[in-house]
Amino acid sequence: MLDMLIKVETEIKETIRNAQNSRHVFRHESGRRVVLSEVMEHGVSDGPLIGALAIFYAPGQFMTLDRIISKNQKFKKQRRIIYYLDSRAGQIGSTILLELLKIQDGELFSKANFVQKIDKSYFKDFTVSSGEINEALSRMFRKTMKSFFGINGRFFTRKPFSVYFKEIKTNAATFEKNPYESRKQEIDMQVDNFIRKLNKTQSYH
Repeated sequence: MLDMLIKVETEIKETIRNAQNSRHVFRHESGRRVVLSEVMEHGVSDGPLIGALAIFYAPGQFMTLDRIISKNQKFKKQRRIIYYLDSRAGQIGSTILLELLKIQDGELFSKANFVQKIDKSYFKDFTVSSGEINEALSRMFRKTMKSFFGINGRFFTRKPFSVYFKEIKTNAATFEKNPYESRKQEIDMQVDNFIRKLNKTQSYH
């Protein structure tokens, strides 16, 4: 279990670093590369953002996902998803999300190959079946992440949305029965601030 958590932690940190050095992550529809601050302000297309993802990560403990959708020219958040990294469902969901965030709009995509990649990269030494991974992926495309990701024939579709990453420092020496609850208010405040910035930007379009 410890090895699994360490691997999940490494992958999340890699994604955070890539997001900060976002010249490797985002590309405008015109073809030019754009930095994260420019994506947050202007989006990756010539139109406004359809929404945003706010992700908070506490090493070895949990990862939260706030889905923010633009409705009637106003950004509003949906119900938060919490991935507890010491749980089977949390490990599967967080790793799928991380890998989906690395895929660009229009890339060739095979669901079977993607599931196999997740299985091999993260769970080869654990009793997690490809069926569980496939079910979680299907649920994302069909329900929880359908506003952001999708499949069109043999290609991956990614809508123009902003991504905000934040790592939460934890005190490993202090035992906490529920580390998420102790940081929920902090996360709420930062997500609300992020939404206010998005709404301020939206008013410029």
